[in-house]
Amino acid sequence: MSDNLKAKSVSAFGWALGGQLSNQVLTFVITLVLARLLTPEEFGLAGLVMVVNLIGQIFIDAGLSSGLIRKKEVNQVELSSFFYLNLAIGVLIMLLVFFLSAYIAGLFESKALAPLLQLSSLQFFLSSLGLIPMVLLKREINFRFLSQLDVGINISSGLITILLAILGFGVYSLIFRSIVSGVFSASLLWRKVSWRPSLAFSYASMKPTLAYSTGILGLSIVNTVSGNFSTVLIGKFFSIETIGLYNRAANTRKLVLQNFGPLFNRVFFPILSKIQDDDARLKAYYLKAIQMVSLFVVFLMALFFMFSDTLIYYLYGKQWVASAPILKILCLAGLVLPISAINLNLFMVKGKSKFLMGYELIKNVFSLLVMFVSIHYGMDVFLYSLVGVAYLFFVMNIVLTYQKFGFSMKDQLTVFTSKLIPAFLLVLPIELFVVKDVVSLKMVLLVAPIFTLIYFGTVFMFDKDLYRSIKNLFEGKTQLAIRKLKGLISLKKNESSDK
Repeated sequence: MSDNLKAKSVSAFGWALGGQLSNQVLTFVITLVLARLLTPEEFGLAGLVMVVNLIGQIFIDAGLSSGLIRKKEVNQVELSSFFYLNLAIGVLIMLLVFFLSAYIAGLFESKALAPLLQLSSLQFFLSSLGLIPMVLLKREINFRFLSQLDVGINISSGLITILLAILGFGVYSLIFRSIVSGVFSASLLWRKVSWRPSLAFSYASMKPTLAYSTGILGLSIVNTVSGNFSTVLIGKFFSIETIGLYNRAANTRKLVLQNFGPLFNRVFFPILSKIQDDDARLKAYYLKAIQMVSLFVVFLMALFFMFSDTLIYYLYGKQWVASAPILKILCLAGLVLPISAINLNLFMVKGKSKFLMGYELIKNVFSLLVMFVSIHYGMDVFLYSLVGVAYLFFVMNIVLTYQKFGFSMKDQLTVFTSKLIPAFLLVLPIELFVVKDVVSLKMVLLVAPIFTLIYFGTVFMFDKDLYRSIKNLFEGKTQLAIRKLKGLISLKKNESSDK
């Protein structure tokens, strides 16, 4: 790797990570405000629109962005051809959603859904309009602009949405947000890139990329349908309001899962890749990854479980308290989901990507069947079926890791259960006798620190190596921050003396 490319890669990673974290903080703050201005039913309607949008967006991209980004060279004819193809797909999907909106609304027995889908369909055209400029910026590894663009759009569209909600636009304020984001994104992307399409179209130039993109499209469809099938089923068998309550609980849990698991994956995947041929070291690092994730995820899921009522009430308001029991059940599944993600990363490290794709396909199909059957027996049964599926795949991942790579199942289970058991023994009495169905911020401020001290104290008492690893990690980061701060102060002093 050349020095220039290496520098670009480091810079891109920094901007991408910074942009992701900034957007998540902004989205969380905006959601807190909107949750107090809008009702669960309005969020439920927006949730159904979002499912339709996500499925439509798959066909707009269709894996084309990945195919074009990975190519060493792309010519003007190829780019122009894909631009026109993508634009045609965007217009087609926009028209399909517009004219099928009444039928989709009928499936969920909600007349209010049809005009929302019709308005939202405009973003398919806007997305197709901005895809090629975004691909070109990614090919140039210009994540600085893309991150700044995302943050800027998030702030501006969020403020507009809040204003519309205050003015009484209700659920339409959420739909307008996606439209405003699409307009801003497309216009700013085209302003940034100098490329313009020519009057040329060649199917032959697109064939290699289309062949590559087909597999990605299929997997994306399965993953997106599986990931959003719960929203569709809840809307069909229960109510639009229940969708809002479920999504609020799921998104609250995601505050941990979306950041924690992927963050460790980004750190450990490159490390594991470098030692993929050294099975002894690979196993040690792999177990360390599970150990670290287990330590913090079990801790945070335990806090969310115990204080779900207070957390939901104070974050979102009393109109959302019905989502607290849902959050409790989802936290049980959240204990193992990040660990399963790390487990499956091992297959990528060892070059088992084809096996992994097949395995993921089977898992998703099985999950869809379980959800479809369990929803008929009530919301609680449905939620606990999600927990059961999560633990079934957790165990299957461990078994497959043993069969494919010879990693001990006992060792894999031990590094997880050594964190789970202390948390369980602490949570059980607290949940039964102290905080059950109690909404009290004072109780949280009293119990949470005690739980934290006992949990980490117990875990570190039995695992001194883990304690030293955590201590060294934080000490190293602290010392680095202090050195940078001292260097900055010294630089400022030198500049002042020079003046």
